[in-house]
Amino acid sequence: MMNAKERSDDSQTTENRSLKPEFGKRFTGIRRRKVHPSIPSVFLFFLVSFFVLGPIAPLSPPGLAAEWKVTPKIGVTGGYDDNIYFTEEDKVDSSIVNVGPAVEVDYNALRSSFNLTADWEILSYLDESDLNRVNQYYRFKGDHRLGERWDVRAGLRYYNDTTLKTYLEETGRSAQREERAYAFGSGGLSYDISTVSSIDADYQYVNVRYEDDVYPEYDRHRVSLRYRHRLMTEQDTLLVGPSYYHRTNDSNDTDYWSLDLGWRRDWSDITRTYASIGARYTEVDFADDRDDDDTWGALARFNWRRRGLVSNLVFNYYHDLTTLVDGRDVNVDNLYLSYDHRLTERFGLGIRGRLVFTYDLLDNAEEEEVEDNRYYKIEPFLFYRLTEEFTLSAGYSYENNSKDAFDSEQTRERNRVFIQLAYELPMMM
Repeated sequence: MMNAKERSDDSQTTENRSLKPEFGKRFTGIRRRKVHPSIPSVFLFFLVSFFVLGPIAPLSPPGLAAEWKVTPKIGVTGGYDDNIYFTEEDKVDSSIVNVGPAVEVDYNALRSSFNLTADWEILSYLDESDLNRVNQYYRFKGDHRLGERWDVRAGLRYYNDTTLKTYLEETGRSAQREERAYAFGSGGLSYDISTVSSIDADYQYVNVRYEDDVYPEYDRHRVSLRYRHRLMTEQDTLLVGPSYYHRTNDSNDTDYWSLDLGWRRDWSDITRTYASIGARYTEVDFADDRDDDDTWGALARFNWRRRGLVSNLVFNYYHDLTTLVDGRDVNVDNLYLSYDHRLTERFGLGIRGRLVFTYDLLDNAEEEEVEDNRYYKIEPFLFYRLTEEFTLSAGYSYENNSKDAFDSEQTRERNRVFIQLAYELPMMM
């Protein structure tokens, strides 16, 4: 019988991958005006309802133990950024102080589980105080087993930051700094045909809004169906099925249909990989008088995760479509690496990095082509555990963005240094 954790890991797409805030990615800020405050309110209402109704309609059957873990966290960070607007010329630098409170809640029972995280980044720019702001990141995912064969799952995410934060990580393209609200919702249903095979159906919705009317807002939908089969090795699982993608805004609509084949392997209790590849047929419908266009392409994904006692490794890669601030979808190759290693009981080091290529979706000489773009970021860091609850870390990051895949005179560069004191205290309930 396949558990919900397996399905959740393999059914991820570009929309529901984690964009966990890290200090090396926290230098940002614009005006304080909020975007769609009703979205965090709905998120908060959902969570309050979940906790209030939980005792009335328990997630696990009576008599079965359930485990709660609540982890409050806070980090205080000081740093320096030599190009806070990430521009080619006329660079503006500033020292920055970031206070980052957070909380994580985990619930685990025989039939149900969920994880909730809330992170805030209270940013203070010492030299550019008009950029002071609070970034917000909320995430929820949960699953519940219905009877012997059915499983349901859901996910919610809401980010409120700028186009020089999560947008830069998704597309690798720098843009005029604007406040950006990103809302994501997902739902899934699975049916176990046998102890080794199942049918999974998933739906995902993305809504992106900007502070001003500088950029077009958009909605994105994705539906997928997968047949999953575990091989006799007990370590390997194959997946195959179609997907449908629809993105709409005021200037154009993009649709694609794909057929994907995936392979998951559990190498050990701490190491897991997942790889998939598929063919994609894409159509673009323009709102003006231009003729519709279509093209063939590919989809690909590779994840490698290793969680050990001494070291941790995460490597993610995907090839798919991403939406630019001007409203067009483009091809994207996005690679992310995170590695940390504990040299002693208290001292360790690590590195984080990202490499993104974006390029035109359509090959049509009549249309204005999208320029190729390359972005990479490298962030080495050191950490020292002062106590069980306190950790001191320091690091440096370098970012480079170019309008050419290999070299260009139009290059944006940014250097940052930081030192952080972090506190967290898990509490079992």
